[in-house]
Amino acid sequence: MNKILRKRLLRDLRANFGRYLALLLLIIMGIYLVVSIVGSSEMIIHGTEKQKSVNMVEDGQFTVFLPLTDNDISELTADGTQIEPMFSFDLKTEDNGTLRLFRTRESIDLIQLDEGRLASEKGEAVIEKGYASAHELHVGDTVKAGGTNFTITGIGSVPDYDMCIAHFSDTAVERSSFGLLFTTAEQYDELKKRGDLNAEEYTYAYRLGNTTNNELKDKIRAIKISPEQVEDKYFREAIDEILEGRNEIEDGVNELNDGSNKLSDGLAELSGHSSDMRKAADKLFEGYLSQANSSLAALGQKISLTEENYHETLENMIAATHSEQLAALMQSLDDIAEFKSGVYDYTEGADSAADGAAALADGTKEMKSKTDELLDEFFEIDIENLTSFVAAEDNIRIAAAAGDVVMDRNAGLIAGVIVLALFAYVISVFVVHQIEQEQSVIGALYALGVKKKNLMRHYITMPTLIALIAAVIGAVLGFSPIGAGSQAQDSYSYFSIPEFDTVYPIYLIAYAIVLPPVICAAVNAFVINKKLSRTALSLMRNEQSAGSYKQFTLKTKSFPKVFAIRQLVRESRSAVTMVLGMLVSIMVIMLGLDCYVLCSSVRDYTVSDTKYEYQYLYKYPGKTVPEGGEAAYIETLSTDCMGYTLDVTVIGIDGKSRYFDAKPEKGKTKAVINSSLVERYGYKVGDRVVFSDSAADADYSFTVTDISDYSVGFTIFMDIGSMRELFGQDEDYFNTVYSDNELDIDEGRLYSVTTKDDIERSASVFVKLMFSLVSTLVIAGTVIFCVVMYLMLGVMIDRSAMGISLIKIFGYRPKEIRSLYLNGNLFVVAVGAAIAVPLAKKAMDMIFPSFIPNVACSMKLAFPWYLYVLIYCALILIYAVINKLLIGKIKKISPAEVLKNRE
Repeated sequence: MNKILRKRLLRDLRANFGRYLALLLLIIMGIYLVVSIVGSSEMIIHGTEKQKSVNMVEDGQFTVFLPLTDNDISELTADGTQIEPMFSFDLKTEDNGTLRLFRTRESIDLIQLDEGRLASEKGEAVIEKGYASAHELHVGDTVKAGGTNFTITGIGSVPDYDMCIAHFSDTAVERSSFGLLFTTAEQYDELKKRGDLNAEEYTYAYRLGNTTNNELKDKIRAIKISPEQVEDKYFREAIDEILEGRNEIEDGVNELNDGSNKLSDGLAELSGHSSDMRKAADKLFEGYLSQANSSLAALGQKISLTEENYHETLENMIAATHSEQLAALMQSLDDIAEFKSGVYDYTEGADSAADGAAALADGTKEMKSKTDELLDEFFEIDIENLTSFVAAEDNIRIAAAAGDVVMDRNAGLIAGVIVLALFAYVISVFVVHQIEQEQSVIGALYALGVKKKNLMRHYITMPTLIALIAAVIGAVLGFSPIGAGSQAQDSYSYFSIPEFDTVYPIYLIAYAIVLPPVICAAVNAFVINKKLSRTALSLMRNEQSAGSYKQFTLKTKSFPKVFAIRQLVRESRSAVTMVLGMLVSIMVIMLGLDCYVLCSSVRDYTVSDTKYEYQYLYKYPGKTVPEGGEAAYIETLSTDCMGYTLDVTVIGIDGKSRYFDAKPEKGKTKAVINSSLVERYGYKVGDRVVFSDSAADADYSFTVTDISDYSVGFTIFMDIGSMRELFGQDEDYFNTVYSDNELDIDEGRLYSVTTKDDIERSASVFVKLMFSLVSTLVIAGTVIFCVVMYLMLGVMIDRSAMGISLIKIFGYRPKEIRSLYLNGNLFVVAVGAAIAVPLAKKAMDMIFPSFIPNVACSMKLAFPWYLYVLIYCALILIYAVINKLLIGKIKKISPAEVLKNRE
């Protein structure tokens, strides 16, 4: 009996060839869709991970104001950490592009050559592959940058510029305007000595030893530099401005100290002659007394005058004699005594002044010492050398391709779940219909003694084999160059990565080859077991279960309308099943369209929200804003999104800006957030939001005061004065200038200049990047929809075969039969599409943000109204085409069909 059943397999295949072919095509397309998308993603992810050890990818990088000394590097590498300088210059090309020049790497972030060799002679260079591709450069060609001609010896990539962007704040890669050059140390140093290039960027890459990122950062932050070490004229100018107040105070204190010392020295010298002056005064007075005694002796007076008694003695003698001569003598002696006293008073004052001046000098010296201490405290001379610190996991340039295809992998896995659900659904409908068609045969086989398990194995075999063959074909196509290879081209054409070998993840192989036949066998076993549980007699009589719909009366008297309506009601379960099938397949299409709409909206809104023509980002800001420019202050913080760290740009603006619609309030904790943050996180006015500064190990909390329509990246706006206070900057500090026209600013002061044209080119890249994924999803979804529609409508016609056969016996023409049996399906498709399209759209919009957790962008997924109309019309058109095909199926139904199924 098993032999008879085996022979029936081929007859069954021939009889249902179209249906099996549709099932084969459905599974092939579904497996191809999932394997090509997920397989290409895994190829990029595994390839990137494998290259980390080959290219010695950094654990992080940091930038400094001044290069580290040998002693600094020795201290930082004492624990086994490797550090290599990655210094660079930005060179302008003849087409106004930028080539960033590095020395050839030696131990970290090594160059991966696609072709050629490393530079070994002066004038040679390796060029980054993306820039080379965009400009059609090859090994042996010459490229001119910074006024110097470089001969290209190799083309390749480096892992720290996987996403080859000039600045971390750049939103997209623009291969035609930015690239990398790697030359010899000799050539690099020669260009550096020219002095006419922009500021050199002092970047170091590191690979950790027995330490952590935070410990290394703390060590680097402890390294200070003094103003005397600074040679860059713009940095020197900035430091001089900072220290201007200190210098004024120091000069004043020094002048006071010098003056007090001079005064002390002069008075000390004067005080040194006081003793001589007193001795001279004593001798003078003694001489006058001696002369007075001689005069008195000549007059016969034997009196001895002294300093103590001369006044009293002479006064008595004058009173007795009334001598004018004695009065004159006394007056002379009084004058000399007064002079002597004056000399004594003067010298004592000079000594006291000298002592006071000495004390003043000591005081001013102590004041100078204390002042120096205060100045050291309030005017810090030692400057922290670290300007930025970025761990590899936070560096958007590193492993960017792997991070980007996470979205593709997630989309592919979601599509895989949808496809598996669709497989189970289609197979169940297919099997149920086949069992219903062959009930009488199954009943006869039962009557002949065939066991239930043999029948189950028979009816499971063919669909399972078809599913296995289709799964193998779909997997082979998915892993082939037209599958995963084709999908990976988007990454190769956007990111700067080497070409990776195809990988074959176990889970993906199991999904592609094992799950389809397993699902097919399981669904068949479940459905067949239920159907084969009936008695042999019931099956042989081909008894059909009565419909459970409620009886109702129709007002119309038109028989075709009444018949079509009742036919639709009888097949209501099949109609619902068909609508569910439409929903599942439309979800795949919606997934692709959401990708396209998001990329298009990012492009359009980025361009429309960019009101300025030029953005100048300063490395060394001046004191005044160039004429025609609008100053702003920018800092970069970060936020978390599903485990990914995304940048948040903080822009400080003053009052009403010409270029932004935000009007931030004053306050260090008040901010206006942009619409991208609202769309991604659901923030609203009054919420508290927290962002982090990884370099400073600090978190900043803000209250949302308003929402701006600005949708470029993740951005918040603050009052510039409050922002300066929050981040500890001077009251007139700025580091960015926006303008409508090109400004005359010395390149040495700038990090970068971004034009609106640059932004427009970058924004357009997303649409190109996602085109392959969008096309694959939309085309595959459309094919799946067509197959599902054909199978479901075909099943509905097969279920009505007896009725169609009977109608033909009554003489109805094909056109009339179509109106009775197919026109009702148009109503189901029209209403079902009207329900399924918005429902599928809503479902995809809800889960879509989880596909791109690593991208800081808006989530504007709304379709324009005409796109809904276009999708709806396309579905109706597909139905019309399938309806035409099914007319041939109706024609093949013989009037004898009804007679074959009657007892």
